[in-house]
Parts: sequence; C-alpha cells; structure tokens
Amino acid sequence: MGRVKIEIKKITNKNYLKATYSKRRKGLCGKATDLSRLTGCQIAIIVFSPGSRLFLFGHPSAETVIDRFLAQQAPCTDNDHEDESFESIHGVDDREDLENNQEEYKQEEDEMKDAKVNFWWDELVGEQLELHELIQYKTLLNKLRENVARKLQDMNRRELCTIDFFWKEHIHRC
Repeated sequence: MGRVKIEIKKITNKNYLKATYSKRRKGLCGKATDLSRLTGCQIAIIVFSPGSRLFLFGHPSAETVIDRFLAQQAPCTDNDHEDESFESIHGVDDREDLENNQEEYKQEEDEMKDAKVNFWWDELVGEQLELHELIQYKTLLNKLRENVARKLQDMNRRELCTIDFFWKEHIHRC
C-alpha cells in the first residue's frame, strides 16, 4: 500500500490553521537545527504566522545571519575539513554519536522550556507597547522586509550577470 495523495488546499478552519502552522513551524526549526548541527552551516528562518506575528530562528542567531547576508560577508567556518566528503566525516559508525547528540539536544531544549527562556520574537508585542510605538514597530518591520527583498534582488541580479559573463566567456572559447 503506497502513500495517499492529499489535496493541497487552503485550510479554512482557523483552529486547524493555527495548529498546523504551529506544528510546521516547530518542524521547520527542528530541521534547520539538524541541518546546522550536521553540516555546520549558518541558517536564518523568518516566518509570519497567520495572525501576522513575526518569528525568527537562526543558528548561531537569526540577527547574525541576516546581518552577514545584508553585508555580504563570507561566513565564519568552524570546520577544517572542507575537502573531505560527508560520508568520511559522518560515516555509518557515527550514527550512534548523532543519536546521542539528538538526545542531548532534546534534553537541552526541555531544560530551556523549564527555565522559561524566551526570545524577544516570542513575546507578544502588543501588550508592551503604546499605539504610536506599535506603528513605529510595524514601520521598522516593513523597512526590514523591504531591505531584505532589495538585497535578495541585488544578489539575484549579480548572479545573473555572473552567469551571463560565464556563458559569454564559454562561447568565445568554443
């Protein structure tokens, strides 16, 4: 028996939508954590909830990765084994270590929940700020979104220029 194809459609029930969003956000952050732990990459995730609440996740931190992205700086790498293959670094024998690391991570996560460690993006903004501060906060978030979009467009343009240059060089040589 194979997988059942589920129709992809907008969830109309708000309770289901909130529950699905919450589960998928946790899953997305979990996958990002696993990816950064396994490969040593830096990652940032920006998510807006159905209620337009902003959530950030990042390793080492979302702010660090976003600032580096906006400044177009090269990442600081911790690993000295760039030439080695993934299999030689994370071989079959290392699966037990990976499972132990996942257990340790879950314990750390549980300890953080018990310690009630909250990040600024997890707090409700509306309870702390006056109306004029909320308007300013929204303006700043929109400006941040515009800056990120502009930077992404610039990077895409540069990438296209690089591709065009490569193909022109390749055509001249043939």
